[in-house]
Amino acid sequence: MNLLKTTETHKRYWKNRKINWAESYQNWEHPHRFLITAILKSLTWLSLIEVGCGGGANLMNILREIPGRQVGGVDVNPDAIDLCNKTFKGGVFKVNSADDIMLSDKSTDVVLSDAVLIYVNPHDIRRYIRELKRIGRKYLVLCEFNSTSLWNRWALKINSGYNAYPWKRLLESEGFYDVVLFKIPKEVWSGTPWEEFGYLVVATIPKR
Repeated sequence: MNLLKTTETHKRYWKNRKINWAESYQNWEHPHRFLITAILKSLTWLSLIEVGCGGGANLMNILREIPGRQVGGVDVNPDAIDLCNKTFKGGVFKVNSADDIMLSDKSTDVVLSDAVLIYVNPHDIRRYIRELKRIGRKYLVLCEFNSTSLWNRWALKINSGYNAYPWKRLLESEGFYDVVLFKIPKEVWSGTPWEEFGYLVVATIPKR
C-alpha cells in the first residue's frame, strides 16, 4: 500500500537516485516554474534558498527572470548539489534534508519548496515547517498539494503515497501570517494529482 511510503522511504529514494540531473531537471521548462517566478516578482527580497532544489531548474529560471539575486539550495542528493555548485557560482548549496538544514537562523529572505513537502508524512510535517521558518526572514513560498478535506487527503495518500495539507490553517498555527493560496490552473499542470491538489502558497514568516 502507498500508506507504507514514509518520509524516510521517500528521502532514501531521492538521496540515492542516479540520473542525469542536467538533462532531467535543468532542461525541464515546466510552466509552473514561471508561476513561481511571477510570485517572487511580487515580493521584495534579495536572497533565496530552495529546499529540495534538485539540479537547480527553478533557480535558473528565477535568475533569468529576476537577475541580481542571491540564490542557494539544499537537497538530499549529492549529485544534484554537485551540479548546482558547478552551475551557480557563489551560491550556497548543501547536501541536507529539509528538516535539518545547516544554515544559520534567518539566513535568507525567501525559503522556496517545490513538490518536496508532498513526500513528508503528517507526523513529520511540523518539524519541517519549523526548520523552514528558522532559516527564513521574510517569506515562505510553496508549490505543494493543498486540501482542507481530511477525506481527500487520505484518498490521495492511499492512491499515490503523496501528502496534501490544509496549508493556510497549518501555517497560521505555526505563526505564519498573510497566508495566500493560488490554485495552479489546469492548463499549467494537468493530470492527477496536480490538477486537483496543486497550489502555490505564499506566507509571511513571523518576526522573532
